Amino acid sequence: MVIHMKKTFVCVCTGIKYGPEYVNTLYNMVTRHSTDVEFNLITDNKKDVNSNIKQIIIKPLYKTWWNKVHMFRDDIGLEGKVVFMDLDVVIINNIDHLWEFEGDAFVIIQDFNRCRIKDFKTRNSSVMKFNAGQEVNMWNKFYDNHEKVMSSYQGDQNYVTAERPHSCVWPREWIMSYKWEIGMIKGDPSYSRNDVIGRRELPEDCCVAVFHGKPNPAEIKLDPLITENYK
Repeated sequence: MVIHMKKTFVCVCTGIKYGPEYVNTLYNMVTRHSTDVEFNLITDNKKDVNSNIKQIIIKPLYKTWWNKVHMFRDDIGLEGKVVFMDLDVVIINNIDHLWEFEGDAFVIIQDFNRCRIKDFKTRNSSVMKFNAGQEVNMWNKFYDNHEKVMSSYQGDQNYVTAERPHSCVWPREWIMSYKWEIGMIKGDPSYSRNDVIGRRELPEDCCVAVFHGKPNPAEIKLDPLITENYK
């Protein structure tokens, strides 16, 4: 008998930067591009989101992106293999294979400065995969010394980089920076010639476009790659 490990998805929405519409859009994309996945939301208060989303209310709260570290806890109900994504990504193809990549290993993105520095060491935490509870020591270390950790690192991904310096990384073609690697379409809001590295590159295997800085996906009006998928 083949036993399939539970496929869990989680995102984080705390504070006021992103409203519940971002959570609902991400839920729509995940359910459209994957099968048999439980969708979880880590949040600071109950949100007006799709009723199929399991909301996990967490305390204590930290500044900005540091609340993402809560996902590594072993006491908030996450089970099985967990895929995390930021709220400002766009899923453009099936993502079922993300749960299977590198077995039980912790997986994260090589930061997108890789387009300038091939062996760039810092990680980008926009898309991660881990076994629920397996990385709890990252949470415990943060919880016990959160002021020191937050003052020592620029953000959660720098902390994760330091704690998991030899982590597995996603294949570059699977998860790419929208403005630095895929390339924006001239004329969209926040477009800059400096955002585009060469001409558009979109490998067939690319399943997630990551947004960082400006613009965010809701601001893209002309590019069908985004407008036809971000909904």
